[in-house]
Amino acid sequence: MNETLSGIKHPAFRDALALTRAGGRAATGRYLVEDADLVRQALSSPAVLHAVFATPEESPTLAAPCRERGTPLYIASAGLLTKLVGTGYETAVTAIAVVSQNLVPVETLLRSSEALILCGERIQDPRNVGVLIRTAEAVGCDGLLLSADSSEPFSRQAVRSTTGSILRLPIALVENLPETLRAARTAGATVVASSGQAERDVFSADLAVRPLILVVGNEQGGITDALLAAADVTVRLPMKPNGADSLNVTVAAGVLLYETIRQKLSVPPKTGRNPGLSAGT
Repeated sequence: MNETLSGIKHPAFRDALALTRAGGRAATGRYLVEDADLVRQALSSPAVLHAVFATPEESPTLAAPCRERGTPLYIASAGLLTKLVGTGYETAVTAIAVVSQNLVPVETLLRSSEALILCGERIQDPRNVGVLIRTAEAVGCDGLLLSADSSEPFSRQAVRSTTGSILRLPIALVENLPETLRAARTAGATVVASSGQAERDVFSADLAVRPLILVVGNEQGGITDALLAAADVTVRLPMKPNGADSLNVTVAAGVLLYETIRQKLSVPPKTGRNPGLSAGT
């Protein structure tokens, strides 16, 4: 179905406009994906789409995929799209999609015995949240586990920073992350936390074990004591003496994740819980 919008009073437009606010996204379980390339990604992804808005110039390129997906296509002026972007000033955005949030229980992320999960505690910058989502998908993680006091993953800044990965990567949000990680350990997962104060460097720890949850912490304060106590082991990334004492959380996550992949590819599979990752080692 294609329909040309004449103004902001159309019900579909009003519903989409509510998603420019955090409260609207939380109430509906939906969010906005902007720009034609990301909308095309959405249309070819497993994500659930509810509507697509496009300028008259862009709409012909989206008509066929929208028709195939059974997604309503609304033709709107650049001014109307600017309102959905929520910037207050005109942008070059030519298409926007309304998408369902891919939120899942932690148990869903851990359903595979080979699960690899990136976990973030109290990540405050929405762009960092977005890049963690992008990094997790690039490495092949089964999902992102995020504490509920982190920045919202479905905000405009976060979604843009994912460059489309949010359309495909499952996300679990939890209120009590240490408790969740203790339960995951009881169920057989190994939890590795990253901390600059850890005695063991990441290259001396065995990260080939699965299921594995790899935790990174707040940009300024790092990982809380409560979470450190809930982990099997804490590791650090070696730093040059008398220089920078930390990495951006997204860079650190990428290094740590690729080390787990490197080890997995070079170490024969093990059975049972990894004894080299006992707490306090």
